Amino acid sequence: MPASNNNQDYATIIYQLDEVKKTFRQYKRQGQIPQEFVKANLFPELIRIEKNNGYNTFSGFNNLLRLRDASNWSVCTRLGLKLTGISNFYCTDVLIENKKILCIVCYSRDSQLTELSIFPEFYPCEKSELTERIKELAQSIVHKKGI
Repeated sequence: MPASNNNQDYATIIYQLDEVKKTFRQYKRQGQIPQEFVKANLFPELIRIEKNNGYNTFSGFNNLLRLRDASNWSVCTRLGLKLTGISNFYCTDVLIENKKILCIVCYSRDSQLTELSIFPEFYPCEKSELTERIKELAQSIVHKKGI
């Protein structure tokens, strides 16, 4: 469902907790994804939030977002989750048709839901403003959710 914030239109995709293992929490998509993301096949039925075990090229990320976009989890897309400065909110960049898109992920260890908020018009953004603007967007999602 599209929302607007500081002239930033965004869509939120909700995932429900599906399975918990020692190194990951798996979530299943609830409802439909916005039409503009359907053909990109970016937000699959299943996602995982994984601990970064260090056996990869990611550094500086404690957790990874894995998108079930292949038949085997080991070859599925992995994205590093960066802290936003707001508790339980992380961010990453995804590519849709060769365009960088901001994705803010809201989850907590005890939560049954993970929400992905997609900001297609966030970039370009000045590097010097990047951290503050992402924090502001995460804060606005907090206010919208009333948490």
